[in-house]
Amino acid sequence: MKRTNALTRLVSWLLFGALLCYLGVYIVRALKSDVRTAPAVYVTLAETAPAPGIVARKETLVESGEKYLSVVAENGAVLAKGETVAVTYSSEEALSRAAQITELESKKAYISAVLAGAQNAEDLSDREGAVSDAVTDVAAAAARHKTDELSSAAITLSSLVIESSNVEATQAQLDAVQTQLDSLSASASRDTVAITAPSAGLFAASADGFEFLTPDTLTDLTPDSLKKLEDSPETVSENVRGKLCDPYEWYFAATVAQDYAARLKVGGSATLSFGRYSSTPFKMHVVSIGKAVNKQCVIVFRCTTDPKDMLAVRKTTAELEFDTHEGIRVPKEAVLKDGDGTYVYTLTGMQAEKKYIEIAYETDEYYLVKVSEEARSLRVGNEIILSTKGVTDGKVLREQ
Repeated sequence: MKRTNALTRLVSWLLFGALLCYLGVYIVRALKSDVRTAPAVYVTLAETAPAPGIVARKETLVESGEKYLSVVAENGAVLAKGETVAVTYSSEEALSRAAQITELESKKAYISAVLAGAQNAEDLSDREGAVSDAVTDVAAAAARHKTDELSSAAITLSSLVIESSNVEATQAQLDAVQTQLDSLSASASRDTVAITAPSAGLFAASADGFEFLTPDTLTDLTPDSLKKLEDSPETVSENVRGKLCDPYEWYFAATVAQDYAARLKVGGSATLSFGRYSSTPFKMHVVSIGKAVNKQCVIVFRCTTDPKDMLAVRKTTAELEFDTHEGIRVPKEAVLKDGDGTYVYTLTGMQAEKKYIEIAYETDEYYLVKVSEEARSLRVGNEIILSTKGVTDGKVLREQ
């Protein structure tokens, strides 16, 4: 007798039909409830343009060919004319004597701090309070970048929390150290020569080869000539011990797109942000705007604030800031128009709600919409409907 699979085929077709029905219902429901939304958020948008360039200022190299020399000026310190930048020594013996003096001065500072700290702790009857004050002094000196104050504060703190078995912290020991210092200092005065600052300025401990850049070299620049300057540092002599920089002003020559340059004018001001070098943007004076070449031109900016913060900056890219725009961000795909104006739909509960908007600013992907006090206006937190096909005011879009 021949065997048949009729029953098996029937069951398979029934299962296949049930699956098709299930998928059909799922697809219909998915299409019916395909409501894509985006939250209405308030944003602030700063319009910026990149400005790659180079910092320039008046700089004077400090040079000496002496074999035994010690730089005493601190990096970033403001020096007056005639103030000591470095000290040269006539021999290795004189250099060794200077090291002894430095060691004794540290020892003197430590003993003085121990004696003062012990007195403070005794007066306060609270050693923990004295330590807390010392920690505060260290933090404050570090925040102000005052290395001399930081060194003194660190010595005071260490004297309170660390006892040195090698140093006897007594008044007699302090007097003995002072006597040794006086004797060595008298000898040192005969075999040391001070190198002084030829003019007032900010001291930088190293040179980078761009010291030839001055305000006078920034005239009539094109993007190509500026690039040539940036790629042509001079060789720094081994005798350079540092440099003195103008403490009052600095310049920034940058290549800017012609469209953005057209929004500035010579004699006017501009706002530039230097990112990690300064948390606060600089208000700078527009000195010159060069001739456009290939839709780019060189702009020279001048600034008279915070020259110390920019002392170590040379080649960098700043952000040229223009207008700032604020409003509720609305994706362009959600915006519609009719005879009464421009509007969007929001999902309020289960229904679509029509809300008219006023566009304040436009980008490639979204609009910024002004905030209105009207009851039916778009508000922060609304759900803006993105899939607007077939949507009408009041239409139920989601089932309970």
